[in-house]
Amino acid sequence: MPVLILFDSPLKSCNMGASKQLSKIIQHYGLGEGYKKLSKRFQLSVSTVRNIMRKWKATGTVLVKPRSGRPSKIPERQRRRMVRMVKNNPQTTSKALQGYLAADGVAVHRSTIQRNLHKERLYGRVMRKKPFLHSRHKLSRLRYAKEHLDKPISFWNKILWTDETKIELFGHNKRRYAWWQKNTEFEEKHLLPTVKFGGSIMLWGCVASAGTGNLVKIEGWMDSTENDVQESVTKLKLRQGWVFQQGNDPKHCSKSARAFMQRNKYNVLERPSQSPDLNIIENLWDDLKEAVHARNPSNITELQRFCQEEWAKIPSSRIQTLIGGYRKCLQAVIFAKGGSTKY
Repeated sequence: MPVLILFDSPLKSCNMGASKQLSKIIQHYGLGEGYKKLSKRFQLSVSTVRNIMRKWKATGTVLVKPRSGRPSKIPERQRRRMVRMVKNNPQTTSKALQGYLAADGVAVHRSTIQRNLHKERLYGRVMRKKPFLHSRHKLSRLRYAKEHLDKPISFWNKILWTDETKIELFGHNKRRYAWWQKNTEFEEKHLLPTVKFGGSIMLWGCVASAGTGNLVKIEGWMDSTENDVQESVTKLKLRQGWVFQQGNDPKHCSKSARAFMQRNKYNVLERPSQSPDLNIIENLWDDLKEAVHARNPSNITELQRFCQEEWAKIPSSRIQTLIGGYRKCLQAVIFAKGGSTKY
């Protein structure tokens, strides 16, 4: 009869050596050795040897019967159906799942549902916000990524990257957290102020590998920044053959904007629309907003001044790092077949 491992003893390894040792314990016991002698011989506690032999005497084996444990409150069939529903529709709530299970006669708490989903490595998370991508957007993004994937760093270093952003006086549109005690959430120090009018400004900025160019408040079309483009090109020492990078959206493609670029004979690199992940300035906007709001501007004039000051502080090394990692962005777009990426 085969000898198996007693799992509730120190012999928990199911290797061949342990199996042989158990056979020897039983063999020596049959030759008349007692528990203490067996304990010394095999360097086990007396209680372990005793348990092994008691099990052997009672059943003829040391096999531990399978332990079922506490039965699941959600039957296997309903559990598989629940997992399938969540994978097909990730926005399904635990409350909705609770209702579906109740219709099948399974009454469980939502925490039970969540624990079962966690076992499948499914966790509730805040959904990431990304621009909506139509099929034409994906095709355009994929084409752009493939065309520029193998461009050398020298190509990206001669680009003037441009973009616009809105920056708010009382913080940007991200969730903010604060610690407070019960019934103190409406104290002034726990509130995030908002204003209905005049609480934000639109900015246009540009950068190149050498650093940041001009940052200006804009109210009209692209042609209002003509002087700032020229000044930035000079400031950043972009040589002949530099490339003007811009987004391919309506305000950039207007007649006045096109006339402006044709008048100045710009070599234009058009970035696909709905593609903030393909413009390195998006990362710099986040840096800028964090730095500006750390200074707590109290009015629009102060907000604009802080923006100018913090923009000028962004080191060229930060921009060069982003340019150096641009190929990874293009690879991510190709891997996603033109879809959204983590960038």
